[in-house]
Amino acid sequence: MQSAKYTLSLLIGLILIAAGCEKKEPEIRSAAESMAKNKKVNIITDGRNAPFVFGSGTGVQGLDVDLGNEIAKDLNIEANWVKVEDIERSQPGYVGPKGYEHMFQLLADGSAEMIISAVAIDPKRTDKFAFSKSYFEGGDVIAHQRSVFDIKDLSSISGKKIGVVTDRPADVFMTSNASGAVLTKFPTVDDALGALNRTELNAVAGDQVIVAYSIVNSFGNTTLLPNLINKYQYAVVVRKEETDLLDKINATIDRLQNSGELQKMKDKWQVVEIVDQAIKRGEADKAEDERRKAPKTIAVTIQKLSGDWSMDRLDGFQLVLAGSTGSYQSNHIETEGNRGRCSFTRPVPPGKYRLQMPISRVPTEIDVPDLAKTSLAMQMNISGSRISIQFK
Repeated sequence: MQSAKYTLSLLIGLILIAAGCEKKEPEIRSAAESMAKNKKVNIITDGRNAPFVFGSGTGVQGLDVDLGNEIAKDLNIEANWVKVEDIERSQPGYVGPKGYEHMFQLLADGSAEMIISAVAIDPKRTDKFAFSKSYFEGGDVIAHQRSVFDIKDLSSISGKKIGVVTDRPADVFMTSNASGAVLTKFPTVDDALGALNRTELNAVAGDQVIVAYSIVNSFGNTTLLPNLINKYQYAVVVRKEETDLLDKINATIDRLQNSGELQKMKDKWQVVEIVDQAIKRGEADKAEDERRKAPKTIAVTIQKLSGDWSMDRLDGFQLVLAGSTGSYQSNHIETEGNRGRCSFTRPVPPGKYRLQMPISRVPTEIDVPDLAKTSLAMQMNISGSRISIQFK
C-alpha cells in the first residue's frame, strides 16, 4: 500500500515537472501597448515595390509611405518603417519565408503593428489577419520582350517560361490558372524583369503598376500587355484582434479619400501615368511590327553604270518578283538616257524573291526588307551583266 502511494506521488511529480517544462508561446503585446511603450508604430514593408514603397538604405518613399505616415499622424505617434529585406540581410542564416510571406510572419509574432506594402486583400488570410478598406484598385499583367508578339493573353503562354514574385498575388494566380506554363519564382519584380530583359524568360506576371514602373525606368527591352489577367485591392493589414487599430486606419483612409488627398498621392506617384507609358510602348511596338510585316509599295529606279547594250532595250518590259507569297509584276519600264523607272502594281510583302528582268537570263535573288514603312524605293544598278539592288 505504501509502495502504491509512493508510485502515485512520483507520477504526479513527473507530470507537474513536465507541465512546467512545456514551451510557452511568447506573449504578444497588443498594438496599443506596443505603441505606448515604444512611442512609435512599427510598419512592416518591402522596399522593392516602387512606386508604392522604395528607397535605398534605411529610407523609404512612395504612395504607401505617404499613406502610412498619415495613419501615424492620426494616431499621434511616429511611424517607424521596417523593411523586411533589411531584416533578412541582417540574418545570414535565416531560412524561413521571405519577402511577402515573411511580412505576415513578422506581423503575427508582434514585430510590427501593421503591414503597408502593396498587399492585396486575401480572404484566405482572414483567420489571423484583418484588412483595412481598400486604398488602391490593382491587378496583375503579363510583361514580355518588346520584339516578341506571340504572347497576347493568358491563353498564349502555355509551354512558356514565366517569372513571378514568390507569394505575391501573381504567383498564387498563375499557379492555379496558367495551365502548361513553367513558372520560375524570383524575390522581386526587378529580378524577374531583369531575367526577361536578358531573354532568359518568355514573360513575367505581376502587379500592374509595379511592373510598369520598372519597365519604364529600368528595362528597355520589355513591355506589357494592356489588359489585367487578375484583379484585387490593396489594403493595410493588422492582426485580427486589433479591431480598434483597424477602425482608426479606416478612418484615416476615409479622410484621405473624402478630402481628395488620396487621389493627390496617386497623382504624385504617377500610378496611372506610368501604366499608360508602359502600355503605349507596347502599342507602339505592335504598330511598328505591323508596319514591318505589311506589304510594301515599291518604286524602282534603274541605273545603267556600264555595258555595251542600249538602255532603251528595257522600254515596255516589266520586272517580276516571284516568291512564296506569289508573283508580283511592275508596270512597263520607261527609260531616258541611262536611267529607267517603273513601280510594282500591287504591294509586295517582305521576304525572299527572285527578280526576273529582260536583260538577265539568270534570276537575281533579292530580299524585300521588313522596314517599318509602307513604301520602299528600290535602286537597281546594272554594270555589264551584274545587278546590285538597294532598298530605302
